[in-house]
Amino acid sequence: MTSGEQPTAQARLERLLYANLSLAAEISIDRVLQKVTDVAVELIGCRYAALGVLGPDGRTLESFTTTGLSSDDRQLIGALPRGHGILGLVIREAAVVRLPDLEKHPDSYGFPPHHPPMHSFLGVPIIGRRGVFGNLYMTEKLGGGLFTDEDEYVCLLLAAQAAAAVENARLHGESARLLQEVQSLQRTRERFFAMVNHELRNAIAGTYGWAEMLVRKKDPATVPRAAFEVLDSAGQAVELINDLLDLSRLDEDRLRPNLQHVDPVTVARRAVSHITPAANQRSIELRCELATSPMPTCLTDAMRVEQILGNVLNNAVRHAPDGSVVVLRVGPDGNGFLLFRVEDEGPGVMVDDLERIFDIYETEAGEEARGVGLGLPLSRRLARLLGGDLFAETSKAGGGHFVLRLPQQVMTVKQPS
Repeated sequence: MTSGEQPTAQARLERLLYANLSLAAEISIDRVLQKVTDVAVELIGCRYAALGVLGPDGRTLESFTTTGLSSDDRQLIGALPRGHGILGLVIREAAVVRLPDLEKHPDSYGFPPHHPPMHSFLGVPIIGRRGVFGNLYMTEKLGGGLFTDEDEYVCLLLAAQAAAAVENARLHGESARLLQEVQSLQRTRERFFAMVNHELRNAIAGTYGWAEMLVRKKDPATVPRAAFEVLDSAGQAVELINDLLDLSRLDEDRLRPNLQHVDPVTVARRAVSHITPAANQRSIELRCELATSPMPTCLTDAMRVEQILGNVLNNAVRHAPDGSVVVLRVGPDGNGFLLFRVEDEGPGVMVDDLERIFDIYETEAGEEARGVGLGLPLSRRLARLLGGDLFAETSKAGGGHFVLRLPQQVMTVKQPS
């Protein structure tokens, strides 16, 4: 297409479509504004184009992007326009302004020295979701003619695309700013948890140490019951601190499992042994039943699996009646997973609570004093971190039923005697 030759309507629409795709992919507001004026010159067939963005007062321009002026021209002209004269007319009208010769219009004034001559003029408002935020200006129709109805229509379409592109770029910038704020808050929270952990551990260490010394170094018959209570409460406080830290690391994606080939039988028996003293105090029998021999291994983190089983077993002992039985069954499910099933003779879990008990933010009235704790919510998240899951089931026979499911490995190890 030679200079002065106007593109066809079809060519304009095709170029407008390509411009829309390019503008939609742009996340920089400055580049969006420059692309719009560049496209305007090509689409409308004019020598100069500019895009003025309104300031907060809605009456003056806070930025002015041009196409057609060289860097030398801009330096000679001086300061950018603020929205007076014909530019101010478009701002005040907030509507299309099309003139055969802007220099003959009564509002034409304020041109600085060295400003290139401009006659034919077309200005359209750029309207976003919050109203008019700028205007698109074109001058000096190529070939010496006037801007047409078709020019005006195409320019309005381009202005609508510009509005959407600027809004998209602003939203991207706002999202980036919010992301930085969230990351800053996460770092602040991490420092806060580290500080709280340090201070709480120091505060509890003395209490736990003195209580343990009283309990361990005397004849149990002569130890006050209060010493056992203090020791137990201090131990629970330490566990709660550790759970909070693990949840914090999970939230920040900083908890990494140490994956190794693990013998599930060894892990299960070790978890049972840790809970046995608490069970013995209430005459609760703990059993570990194995479904197969040899047992498939798991590629998992033994310490985390033991932590999960300890939480589930502790939950079972807490809800089971005195003198009852808690069973840990271990075996494959036939679908590539290994199941650890913990069953007790307590009240069980209602159907409506099967998911709620794993939600750290869900607590019913009265549960605050029962010490529900963070064990189950944390254990589920740890299980999923290991590629498995933890869930509760209902049973017609009653009692609590919890299942830890972990991916098994083809390799097997001999069951310990």
